[in-house]
Order: sequence, then C-alpha cells, then structure tokens
Amino acid sequence: MSWDPGGTTANRGKLYIYLKFLRIEQTFFSLPMAYLGAFVAIRGIPSPATMLLIFFALFFLRIAGMTNDNLADREIDSRNPRTRTRPLVTGAITTKEAKILIAIGLIGFFTSAYFINKWALLLSPLVAIVTMTYPYMKRFTSFANYQIATVQGLAVFSGAVASAGIEYDSLIQVLRSVPWLFVIATIFWAVGFDLYNHIPDAEFDRKMGLHSFAVLLGKKALIFAGLNQLMSVILDFLADFQYSLGPISYVSTVLHGVIMAYAFYLAMHDNFGKAFYYNIYSSVVLGLGIDLDVLLGIPPL
Repeated sequence: MSWDPGGTTANRGKLYIYLKFLRIEQTFFSLPMAYLGAFVAIRGIPSPATMLLIFFALFFLRIAGMTNDNLADREIDSRNPRTRTRPLVTGAITTKEAKILIAIGLIGFFTSAYFINKWALLLSPLVAIVTMTYPYMKRFTSFANYQIATVQGLAVFSGAVASAGIEYDSLIQVLRSVPWLFVIATIFWAVGFDLYNHIPDAEFDRKMGLHSFAVLLGKKALIFAGLNQLMSVILDFLADFQYSLGPISYVSTVLHGVIMAYAFYLAMHDNFGKAFYYNIYSSVVLGLGIDLDVLLGIPPL
C-alpha cells in the first residue's frame, strides 16, 4: 500500500525530481491511443509533422495537467502517508515553479494545437478544461473517475482530429471521422486502472471528504474496475468490426484484454502499483497493433 508513482527522495537530481513529479512515463498511457485515433480516422498514416505535433500536444498537456493536480492536492498529499514524499509536499519543487510549469504546459499545448490544424485549435480548450478541472471535481462526485478517464478518451479523439482535420474542411466531417467506439472503450479502460490508484487510499479519501468509486463502493470497487475494463474490451472488438479493421487489430485487442486481466489479478493480490503500470503495456499493444493493421492494409475478417 506504500506505492506512489509521484514520490521521490530529496537527494536526487532536479531533473529526476521533475520527471517523477510529472510522472512523464505515464504519457505512454495516452500516446498510443492518440496515434490509434490518428491512423483509424484517415485509414492511413499521418504525416511525420502531424505525428510529432500530437506528441508535443500530449507532452505539454501532461505537464499542465499533472502539475495542476499536484498543486491542487498539495495540502491533502501532505497528510497522506503514501504521498508525503511528493516534490510539492517536500519543497523540492516550489509553488512558484509549479505555476510556471502550468503556464509552460498550457502555452505549449495550445501552440501545438495551432500548428496541427484549425479544428485542433478550435477544440483544444475543451480538452484543456476537462483535464484541468479534474482535481476539483473529486471534491464533489465519484464520477471524477470518469472525468480523468475521459482525458484518456480525448487522446483518441484528439489524434483523430489532428489527422482528419488536415483532410477535411468541415468540422462535421472531422467529427464523423473520429472512431467514437475506441474513444468510449478507452474511457472504460482508464476508469479501471485509475481505480488501482484510488483503492489503496479509499479510507484516507473518505476521511478527507474526497470522492471516488473506491470510496463509494468500498470492497466492491475492484470488481467495478474489472467490469469497466471488460466493457472496454467488448467495445474494442466492436470497433475492430465497425471500422473494418484486419486480423492484427483483433489479435492486439485480445492481447490488450489479456494484459488487463493479468493486471486485475495483480490488483486482487494488493499489488496495485504493478497493476497500474501493466496498463501502459496494454495501451502500447493495442495502439501499435491497430496502427500496424492500418499500415499494412490487411483485408478485414
């Protein structure tokens, strides 16, 4: 129960502290899903420039969102034994530095959206609002778990807008190109692994008046997490069929589900840290598999 992906010791270098603070490796939860959306939306390969700009947009939004989350929860984290080594709590990163990071992140995100295409820029405030309001939503409702999961779903959406927005002049056409089944499937997937982060803190969060499905459901929260991820796999299969994808997509969906099932097994044995990170592997497998399927153009089953 002592696992904390954002904790660090004071005797580490400043760069290491920043990377732990931002949990930069968690970009790989969303980056494969963004590329999935980009490939499926146009049934082809986006330009290298578009691929690079998608990466920068996600990178900068993670800087803004994660810093904002840490800043909003600083006082709460200082009272939680599990999170007392986070840099904003220990003073390794100051409040002023955090505010500068948020500004850099948002400027970088909107700048990236500007260079992607006009529709990406137009829709970028929606993505930013959903991302930046999450830490406050959990003060009011358990559905904050679905809000943070929607940020992951918006990665698929944003990737699709980035590639399709170059192809189409109409916003309606762009939105029609978005693989919505994959967007919704990603939300259910993310709710599952997000709860691995909340279940260990359920009792503490209850005392602090914070809301999550871990607090609401108690011992049933893990089953709820598993059901969400099961629903995500079902929707992924439906998406493979709906978007006329080939056999590689189906194989990657199966592997995606198997990895999630193993993560659930780990969570059942209280290894929530490892279970949480196994979802990175499931994301990479699904995203790369479907991108490869589109790239090769193998006929659908």
